[in-house]
Amino acid sequence: MTVVGILGGGISGLSCAYYLKTLGQSKIKYIALLDKSPKFGGWIQTTRFPDGATFEHGPRTLRSGSKSGYNALVLADQLALSSRILPITREHPIAKTNFVLANNQLNPLPNVSSLIRKVPPFSKSMIRYVFRELMTKRADLTDESVYSFAERRIGEEIAKYIFDPMCRGIAAGDARELSVRSMFPFLYEAEKNYGSVVKGFTNENRSATASEFLYCDLVKKAYNEIWRMWTLKTGLGELIDALACTVEEQGKIDLIFNAECTSLTFKDGKVEIIADNENIKVDHVFSSIPSHELGILLNAYPTLAENLLAIPSVDVAVVYLEYENDIIKENSGFGYLAPSFEDSKVLGIVFDSCCFPELNGISMTRLTCMIGGRWFKDMFGDPDSVSEDTLLQISMEEVGKRFNTTDKPIRHKVLIQRKCIPQYVIGHHLKLEKIDEEIKKNNLNLSLIGASYKGAGVPDCIYNSKLSVEKYLKSL
Repeated sequence: MTVVGILGGGISGLSCAYYLKTLGQSKIKYIALLDKSPKFGGWIQTTRFPDGATFEHGPRTLRSGSKSGYNALVLADQLALSSRILPITREHPIAKTNFVLANNQLNPLPNVSSLIRKVPPFSKSMIRYVFRELMTKRADLTDESVYSFAERRIGEEIAKYIFDPMCRGIAAGDARELSVRSMFPFLYEAEKNYGSVVKGFTNENRSATASEFLYCDLVKKAYNEIWRMWTLKTGLGELIDALACTVEEQGKIDLIFNAECTSLTFKDGKVEIIADNENIKVDHVFSSIPSHELGILLNAYPTLAENLLAIPSVDVAVVYLEYENDIIKENSGFGYLAPSFEDSKVLGIVFDSCCFPELNGISMTRLTCMIGGRWFKDMFGDPDSVSEDTLLQISMEEVGKRFNTTDKPIRHKVLIQRKCIPQYVIGHHLKLEKIDEEIKKNNLNLSLIGASYKGAGVPDCIYNSKLSVEKYLKSL
């Protein structure tokens, strides 16, 4: 029987605790989960207003359709959350309508009808880009930027109006810096294995992806109805609450709040964790804290620390706005993203009231503006010195401009999330290889989970925690 420590009580740390309890019942004696915050959840935090309106501080939906997506649904089912799910299927209007800001206008992103006809801001029909991609020869590159990959294989316009804003929406990052291999491994592998992204999609076996999870009725439902994404009836905070309650009820675990780890010492096959007034000795540590926080704790291993600290993260402001009337009108959709070269001070805006009207209160319009990211300091300077009023004013001006309205929000909330999204820049995979090599070389009883490494999406974090736990349990 082994004693395990977990650093960080976000979705990765809580999932890790859950899988250790459910998969390792006969091998795990005790778990200590420590988090520096006064409550668990990490970047998943939900504000629920008295009238029922919901504001997500960070992630707001979980995507389906991948192994990690189906695994997240299995977890939701195991936590008795199936009846709480609000899904968006492929046929839902919101799933079909996303906008991109181009030439100061909101333009719907291409769909099936765009295959044969030209739609702005593109100068030709999508089928022309498809043919170009099919005709482009495979490049023997170990990595390149997302922008370079898209421009080389599909064309400059696709890179500018789809991949540039997509990277801003997913990672608040610059497509010219982010790694295609680490950000979009499917695209990288499709070119490597099939010589073409289109051929990769054609050869993708949807049923094979879902097969190992189809024992779960909820996964069967999502698979048959082709769910694109989902949330819960009072927001994703429900998932955090259910996980924390479940692992605590299972016993033999301490959930310790307000305990920031200040020292990790590996000696004689044990790990000593010092966090404020806590001094805990364990057999193994799972770290889900950001890589830059872990790197500071491992200065006894300079090469390992250097590579952990070399994974950058960006600051993002989220501004929640509620309007009494429907100001979106004909622009109903998931939201819009602004390419980096457009005249916009926001990365994009999510149309919360369109996505999940069930989470509306008395207002007809709920919006979340995303600001900053890779460009935060260039635009505003030190995040600690930026006033909430400045960010609120920027958001209100952007909303007024895009929806041609003079309405003022009846409720708002402004948050600055410091170093909240890791940046998988070109060569990220080499850092991960070096990190793994250093952990093995120094014989550290340490497993790395969390958004810093192999996927920042919520389903990725859950799935990678499960895989890491399975690997550890096999080693016992």
